[in-house]
Amino acid sequence: GLNMKVLLHLILLVSCITQWTDAASPSATARRFKTKIDEGQSHWNDIGREELKAALDVQLNTNVAKNVILFLGDGMSIATITAARIYKGQKEGKGGEEGKLAFEDFPHAGLSKTYCVDTQVADSASTATAFLTGVKTNYHSVGVDKNVLNKDCSTFNEESKVHSVVQWAQDAGKKTGVVTSTRITHATPSAAYAHTPEREWECDSHIKRDIGDDYLTECSEVKDIARQLIEDEPGASINVLMGGGLQAFQLPSHQVRWDDDWNCERLDGKDLIDEFITKKTEAGKTKAVVTNMTDLMNVDDSTEYLLGLFWNTHLPYEHVKEEEELDIPTLAEMTEKAITMLQKGDNGFFLLVEGGRIDHAHHDGTAKRALDEAVAMDKAVEAALKLTNEEDTLIVVTADHAHAMSFNGYPDRGSEIVGLGTMADDDLPLTTLMYNTGPGFNYTTNADGEVVRWNLTDTTVTDFEHLQQGEVYMEWSNHGGEDVAIYAKGPMSYLFHSLHEQNYIAHAMAYAACIGADTDVGSHCPEKEVLKNGGFQPETGSSPWTIAGSLVGALFGVIIIAGVLSMIIKKY
Repeated sequence: GLNMKVLLHLILLVSCITQWTDAASPSATARRFKTKIDEGQSHWNDIGREELKAALDVQLNTNVAKNVILFLGDGMSIATITAARIYKGQKEGKGGEEGKLAFEDFPHAGLSKTYCVDTQVADSASTATAFLTGVKTNYHSVGVDKNVLNKDCSTFNEESKVHSVVQWAQDAGKKTGVVTSTRITHATPSAAYAHTPEREWECDSHIKRDIGDDYLTECSEVKDIARQLIEDEPGASINVLMGGGLQAFQLPSHQVRWDDDWNCERLDGKDLIDEFITKKTEAGKTKAVVTNMTDLMNVDDSTEYLLGLFWNTHLPYEHVKEEEELDIPTLAEMTEKAITMLQKGDNGFFLLVEGGRIDHAHHDGTAKRALDEAVAMDKAVEAALKLTNEEDTLIVVTADHAHAMSFNGYPDRGSEIVGLGTMADDDLPLTTLMYNTGPGFNYTTNADGEVVRWNLTDTTVTDFEHLQQGEVYMEWSNHGGEDVAIYAKGPMSYLFHSLHEQNYIAHAMAYAACIGADTDVGSHCPEKEVLKNGGFQPETGSSPWTIAGSLVGALFGVIIIAGVLSMIIKKY
């Protein structure tokens, strides 16, 4: 009857305005997430006026940053940010293009030049050294200057070491923390505390692998990265450490799991977990060592030192944690715990949070995973925003380098970002996201000798494991050399405003917090006394000697004034 016809028309209408495309599109299985907003003239004029008003309302925050949080999206290129923004929106059933990641609402932004001293396209060790120590260095180097050559221990010495913002923060009496989804000894986190001519020397067996049987003699001055974290400063004084990489800290006989793909093992007979516990106990410090989410949540926030190692190598991808219900914290959960613990200090803190598996997913050519990891880091940023105050906390979000993923093909608005986009000139569909290099290279020749590419029509391109097509075969997709974005909010965040050398990030963060060696550049910071390694400590003026000096000075002032008055009275 009539009611049935009306119902059918409504069903047809809804199907036209929601998520699914028609048969005229590149593929009848391509999902669409159309916006339901009327995007006429008034819509865009309203958006323009709102953005203009927001820009005019921005006030420069010149406060001293008591706390600094650096979020580092490893391999988070601008293309990755754009695609992740859309992916996030589409997970919420929206078109995606009109949305924002949490950090894209920050009031200040700039660009970072990521090249290192000896290569145009850098790796994560050299870039981390730049943005954490303020000094650019060579490819694969950690915490040393350009004079140290790769895997050459003879060029390594004390003068070549460069110290990080973690050291400067500790010198100023601040608490410090490092959180990562990679191994805690991996490239980015290691630059916060280690010094080595090779980023892969995370355990001593890898030094032997590269140097040979004489490694103990030839590299006697170079400890593996795991040892440096537990035994040397500033690693030994980092209050909160969370990530993966348990395998580098324990003897093989103590391992619950073993990762054959990462065959890093201890040859020196040391159990660095036991060493960590012993050192903190002897120093009378409260400490906790945890290997799962359940135990992490039971750690008291007042605990002075936390070591959380939740997997033998890198932590599983976020979607794997969820799908397999693993007892492993998300990046956001680790960030929340780190902040609540570090906030127990009176002098503030510095915290590094790395979304490290964005990079690994890109290397594997699995774009959906990379976007999912980027959104996971965005959730960690949201957590930090809820727990901190922009009046005293500087939050910086950036990347170490770009990646070879491209965003292309003229897809329709609302096209599923991880799905098929348009038809190519070879009459085969292509995905919106592709890689210039990588394992997704899949070309062959037909019977006529013509080069043809992979036909994606019957392929489930939206799986996490799907390999995006690559132009040139590489076992791993390469890094990209283009500039990456910097977003900032909080005290002195306006210092990130233009195109910057990547090492500038360390200088700007330190200046904002009045630590490090640049506090005399402007009038932002109160007077300081110089400490070791370029750090500075505010003068409290509360010591007995300071008070006595002030009283003596005041007494002399009174005597001088009395003398002058006496002379004036006698004269007149």
